[in-house]
Amino acid sequence: MEISAALVKELREKTGLGMMICKAALIEAGGDMTLAFENLRKQGQATAAKRADRAAKEGKVSILTDAATGLAYEVNSETDFVARNDDFLDFIDKLGKILIANKPADYAAALQLKDASIGSITVEARVTELIGKIGEKISFRRYCKLDADPSKEKIFSYLHGNGRIGVLIKMAADSAAALSAPEFAELGKDLAMQIAAATPVAVDPSSIPSEVIEKEKEIYLDQAKNSGKPEKIWQNMVEGKLKKYYEEFTLVYQKFIRDPEKTVSDRINETSKTLGANVKPVSFIRLELGAQ
Repeated sequence: MEISAALVKELREKTGLGMMICKAALIEAGGDMTLAFENLRKQGQATAAKRADRAAKEGKVSILTDAATGLAYEVNSETDFVARNDDFLDFIDKLGKILIANKPADYAAALQLKDASIGSITVEARVTELIGKIGEKISFRRYCKLDADPSKEKIFSYLHGNGRIGVLIKMAADSAAALSAPEFAELGKDLAMQIAAATPVAVDPSSIPSEVIEKEKEIYLDQAKNSGKPEKIWQNMVEGKLKKYYEEFTLVYQKFIRDPEKTVSDRINETSKTLGANVKPVSFIRLELGAQ
């Protein structure tokens, strides 16, 4: 079948592999991009850690918190010049105030919010107005929300690179004293910075959907079968790769960036011991400018 150059280019960007390898994989997969990518992984030629579905977009990620809520949102422009435009930055600031005041349930609801600060029109309509005024595509691209129970949870945040990466993390403690302790706040800040730097996909293995784990196991088993090693050790190879996956992609199993001799779990346990309370991360949001 005929495989377009654009499709080959997309697979090359995903994998970092050569044109002919990518074209052959697409032909074998009947033009199915997802299947071609999975097949290359099974052959050991592409890695799951490769993050190539990224768009080169300008703009800003912003975060806001109050006692019970954390919000993260992203507004994009086509160029860095417009990302520094006063009208663009003013919209981001007003949008944040509208979002934290209304706490919409999701992105669709956020688009339909109205406020006097933007001319009593919807956020979506205000974006359209800005496009006409600035002469460049503007996009209110993403909005995420974390809710916390102040009696047992607290939200911490971290903003990196003047809006390149924004992180919110919800932490829980089983005592009121621990919730207000400076050591708890320090842990929250440390873990937010960890998430920004190390890009976990989940708090722990139990937070990863079972279908994702099963797909990883399937890929690792195919890699083992293609390795030329005895069948009796294939399962051990799968378990070893899955352990490495958890160490790379789950927050509590990662090496702690401020002290690689420890894991994040070690860092959490130290604070729990200091406070005499059980403290733990519950969930997090990480937005990176331009990322998928």
